[in-house]
Parts: sequence; C-alpha cells; structure tokens
Amino acid sequence: MKIVQVVPYYPPHMGGIENVAKEISGRLAKKVHQVEVFTSDIGCPKNKQLKSKKNLKIHYLKSLEFAHTSIIPSLYKELMKIPQDSIIHVHIAQAYVPEIVYKIWKRRKIPYIAQIHIDAEPSSWMGKVLLKPYKRIFLKRFLRNAKIVLALTKNYKELIHKKYSIDKNKIVIVPNGVGEEFFVIKKRKNNIPHLLFVGRVSIQKNPKRLIESVSRCKTNLILDIVGDGDLLEETKKLVKQKNLKNVIFHGRKVGRELIQFYRDSDAFILTSNEEAFPLTILEAMASGLPIIASDVKGNHDVVKGVGILVNPPTPQNFAKEIDKLFTNKKLYDSLSENSLRFAKEHKWDKIVSQIEQVYREVLEEHNKKIINKQ
Repeated sequence: MKIVQVVPYYPPHMGGIENVAKEISGRLAKKVHQVEVFTSDIGCPKNKQLKSKKNLKIHYLKSLEFAHTSIIPSLYKELMKIPQDSIIHVHIAQAYVPEIVYKIWKRRKIPYIAQIHIDAEPSSWMGKVLLKPYKRIFLKRFLRNAKIVLALTKNYKELIHKKYSIDKNKIVIVPNGVGEEFFVIKKRKNNIPHLLFVGRVSIQKNPKRLIESVSRCKTNLILDIVGDGDLLEETKKLVKQKNLKNVIFHGRKVGRELIQFYRDSDAFILTSNEEAFPLTILEAMASGLPIIASDVKGNHDVVKGVGILVNPPTPQNFAKEIDKLFTNKKLYDSLSENSLRFAKEHKWDKIVSQIEQVYREVLEEHNKKIINKQ
C-alpha cells in the first residue's frame, strides 16, 4: 500500500503524538508498504531531523507556529503530488492540518483516515474564542467525511460520537502501543522509593498538582521529573518555595536514557487535567511500574482495574494514594503485575496490524466504488 502520514509535529520534536506517528510509520515501512510522512520542521533543526530510509520518506516542511499550532504553507502543494492510489492517515490534535487534507480530498478524492489523539480544551482566551467554533464547524465536517475515525479508547469513541455526530460504526478503537525495548525488568533496589513523572511540563499535565501532592506525602521518597515545557521554570520556582529537596529535574530524555529512568524507578505518576491514551503510562507499565493517575478521560480507560485512579484528583488524595502504595507491599506487587500484563497486550506490532487492516478495508471499499462508477 501507498500510505501517507500527515502529522503537525514529528520527532525530534517531543510529544506523544509525534512518537505514535513515528512508530506507525516505521513499522508499516518494515512491512514493505510505501510510507511518506509530511510534517512541520518546528523543533527539528536540519542536523537533527530523522533520515528517510527504505520504504519511508520523511518530509520536514518549512513552517511557523501560531497559538501552539503548526502552520505548514507548502503542505497543500506537496500533498497534491502524492500518488492517486494512496491512503492518507491524519493525526489530529490541532487545527490547520485537517483543513489542508480536506481540500486534497475535495480535489482528488484520495480517502483519508482521521485519528484523534486528544480533544483538548482551550487553555487561553484566544483558544476559547477560536477553538469551539472551529470544532463545531470545520473539524466536524472533516471527521464526517473521513472514511474511518480512529479513537484511542471507549470513552473517546463515545465523546467523538456525541460531540461531532459521527456514526459509531465509523469509529474504530485502536489504542496506542509500546515497544519491546521497554520490557526489560530488573529487581529494584532503591532504599528510598523513586516516583517518576515523564512528559511535558505544561498546563495539561498540571505540574503544580504534582508538586503539591509530593509535598504532602508522609513517605520519604524522591520525585524524578523527566521532560521540559512551558511551565518548567515556574515548577522549579514552586519546588524552591516549598523547600523540597526530594524533587529532581532531569530535562528531556529519549532512547536508552529514558528507558533507564523507567527501569530505575519504583512507581509512575500522572496528575494531568486531561489525557487521551498516554504513551508514558504504557512505557511505565512495560517496566512493571505501578501507576497512580488522575481519574480523567484517557487515563480512566487505561488505568481502571490496573493501577490507582485518583478521584477527585486533589493533592491530598494523591498523597494518600502514594503513601498507601509504598507502605503496602502486597498492593505494590499486585499493581506491578497488572501493569506488565496490560502492557503485553499493547505491543506496537499488534496495534500496527490493526491499523493496517483498517487501511486495507478502506482501500477495498474505495476501489470498488471507482470500478462501479466506470
């Protein structure tokens, strides 16, 4: 198959959507499909851009950023060049990219699949003014014309169905996956338990709640924060104000360094305001880490029955659950086993095979319609 992945950002730009697009593209290319990725060059200097390889071409297009949205002026022109028998997979988290793909569909009738990674609420006054009408008018139209809409969880399928009036039969649940490299487990020997956070230090992740929670813990522990983001400096100031000596900022880590943090930690925490299906939770689970997370959409479907969901997600309740976890060995061992079992069911090879099957069914239906018209 000729598969086109369109994504606002791509590694080395940091983020869950970027890593999902990278995993899907790379694994499809290994299956001998012809894969092309079209993305922005934001956060991707030329000397750090990933190289194209056999069956995989990566196009970093010159772009600018406005209101946390990548604007890619040449995207329409480039997509007009793709083979007519392609299928387009659009990764959605922001505006602009869906509109360009919609124009290509109107012009060339190349079928597209829409994957919603997160249906984020606006975090600024501009977002509140612009985002709601955008979703109601433009995104809804885009989703209704997609051949298939991919949702990460049952909760997100229901949300998409109700919010955008999309037929449930058109929405397919395909979760995120985790790579084999995260499944190396070793016996932990930390005298003081290490609690790990990995991700963007941003409004969505609510780092203030994370710091407030740890400050209320009775357990002697170390909080390792891996990542960077808009609120990094503000979070560091809060740690100083509270005179917390047990919070360590490590910056962004990838590859082996990131995997080592999972292996050396004792539990994983996510205090987010909203999520869809966090990759970091799966990565932590693959290392056998018990999970403590806020009970919000995305986290709920992933963590329920596996780890600890905090509801309401107040710092007091988080601190209570952290203390309980590290003082109850039976609970700790049970949640560690739950994590590993859940992660094994979500290996990337299995997930990509599901996506591959969706492509096949869409193309078969599309080709039948073409033949019938002839």
